[in-house]
Amino acid sequence: MQVLLFGMIAEKAGADRIQVDASSLDQLRTRLVERVEGLATMSYAIAVDRRVVQQDMPFTGTEEIAVLPPFAGG
Repeated sequence: MQVLLFGMIAEKAGADRIQVDASSLDQLRTRLVERVEGLATMSYAIAVDRRVVQQDMPFTGTEEIAVLPPFAGG
């Protein structure tokens, strides 16, 4: 599946999107840490179909996945 990367995460990966094979959110997290140097020590959120998710969930392969760095709003 294609994973969209933003901000400093995209900078560390050297790309704004990468291909990752994962069947669940937990597996995706593991694959991302393997692929993006320094991600294990960074704060980030994962959005599935534009909703930030935290608990493991299965993927069908049609989801839009985004990895988001910390952000501040006002």
